[in-house]
Amino acid sequence: QLVEQGDDIAKLYQSKSPAEQHSVHLAWDLLMETHFEELRACIYTNQDELDRFRALLVNSVMATDIVDPELKKLRNSRWERAFRVDAAEQSEGEEQSQEDINRKATIVIEHLIQASDVSHTMQHWHVYIRWNK
Repeated sequence: QLVEQGDDIAKLYQSKSPAEQHSVHLAWDLLMETHFEELRACIYTNQDELDRFRALLVNSVMATDIVDPELKKLRNSRWERAFRVDAAEQSEGEEQSQEDINRKATIVIEHLIQASDVSHTMQHWHVYIRWNK
């Protein structure tokens, strides 16, 4: 809708998931405010954890864009990579790497977020307006 209306937010994000990118931007700016310093210390303690958290946040919010065919294709390929059954890669009883576990957790979170996002259309209009301005 923002793209169709030529909204400034759509222009800012080159018409690529503008509502989702704007939500990430607002949430990140809010989290970075000084009065959330203790919360940030609970979420991450070093740059690697910060980078991982930011990627998880961005991927989760971008998962709510169900219109973009490129993002859908990317999510589907990541799901396939995380959950493909390939006996040559892992024999029964062999432990998964932390990277494999993280990949599976991330893609499951994205799909859960996407599923829950569909239900937000059932909220009252005043609630929608309040949280989406």
